[in-house]
Amino acid sequence: MHLEKAVAWMRSVALVCVDTFLIMSTPKGTPRPDRVTMVRVDEIGDFVLWLDAAQALVQYYKASGRGVVLIANQAWAAWAADLAIFEDVVAVNVKKFQREPMYRYRVGRQIRKLGCTVAVEPSYSHNWLLGDSIIRVSGANVRIGSIGDRSTLRRAQRRIANRWYTRLILADSSPCTELERNAEFVRNLANIDFQPKLADLNKLMAHRLDDAFTLAIAGRPYYVLFPGASWEGRQWSISNFAELAEKLHHRTGWLGVVCGGPSDIELAVTLCGRSAAPLLNWAGRTDLAQLAAILSASRLLLTNETSAVHIAAACGTPTVCLL
Repeated sequence: MHLEKAVAWMRSVALVCVDTFLIMSTPKGTPRPDRVTMVRVDEIGDFVLWLDAAQALVQYYKASGRGVVLIANQAWAAWAADLAIFEDVVAVNVKKFQREPMYRYRVGRQIRKLGCTVAVEPSYSHNWLLGDSIIRVSGANVRIGSIGDRSTLRRAQRRIANRWYTRLILADSSPCTELERNAEFVRNLANIDFQPKLADLNKLMAHRLDDAFTLAIAGRPYYVLFPGASWEGRQWSISNFAELAEKLHHRTGWLGVVCGGPSDIELAVTLCGRSAAPLLNWAGRTDLAQLAAILSASRLLLTNETSAVHIAAACGTPTVCLL
């Protein structure tokens, strides 16, 4: 265990050295005082929970004549661009960024060339090899972050990472939900009364059910089953999903639509094979924008603890999350 920690520490130091070389060897881009770099590279659900606060931050900077460029997790970057909140979106493969020095160097150069004079990392929980490091290599004169939770960092890491910011926004140390954390950051940065709430995805996105999906449901009312999860321990059994689908169809007559990512295709096939209820297998056939459109028009979502919960809730769709 001590050896693993030592290796992880040495790897993180090596990546920070890559950043140092990048800063020394790559000049900043042409200064753009009309642009702000916003860094948010966590998971899809976190992005959905941050969306309302994101809009408030964009409006805050827009009021002073500045557009916002978002540095985003590649998993949802295309969807973020589709929502048209930000002036531009730069996608980052977070796994490669933390493992592959050459990829990290190339992405760092791209971010540095943006020339933004202000950079903001609003996350409460910090990762010094991701958000903190991106703030450092941005080259911005003003670098803003939350004082946040750095309990996962070593003392030396906390001390170093804090120096990468020119301003740290105060945060309440008592337990809070993610929505409350996001609203707190907006209040303390912009000095406005901003209360926590989910963004209304129905207003943000252009509803466009895929033609093939529209044809497949043929105007029938439907509900969505999302049987996958990022970890097996969060996954309800397929047999239970199958039984529930049969009971729900018997009670309502609704069509069931099975959704999920490419990794959920096998689960979806198994579920459709085990249930006597009419189920339409749509797993692996949607991007995030299309999934959101399907969830928005759905009567109900039944799912494990996944990003689908947050998306459906932000669409106002009744949702059951199985824990």
